[in-house]
Amino acid sequence: MAPEYATRGAITVKVDVYSFGILLLEIVSGKNNADYSGNQESVFLLNTAGKLHARGKLAELVDERMNRYDWDQANTILTLAIMCVDLSPSIRPSMSQILSVLEGGKTVEEVSKEVNNSA
Repeated sequence: MAPEYATRGAITVKVDVYSFGILLLEIVSGKNNADYSGNQESVFLLNTAGKLHARGKLAELVDERMNRYDWDQANTILTLAIMCVDLSPSIRPSMSQILSVLEGGKTVEEVSKEVNNSA
């Protein structure tokens, strides 16, 4: 759930972008956002992704059951997901920018510059 919705009940298109980012993380990692698998402590995928991203180790997030995959594509999706789940809605890309990256029209870096210049 997007932070702005959880705290203020604000519903915008950026809430959908946040949810899409969570979905991307779940698809690539093969994990649910929150793991309540009988442990006393829950493990949140978003927290794990943030820590791995900060350490430059996003590759560790890729589902280990994926034997063969294109790292460049996985990195693009994971980086895009990290952008989508930014705490600040104004820093998140628009869905049209996300689509442009997924279709190969723009790079994540180009969209990141666009978003940062407009924020």
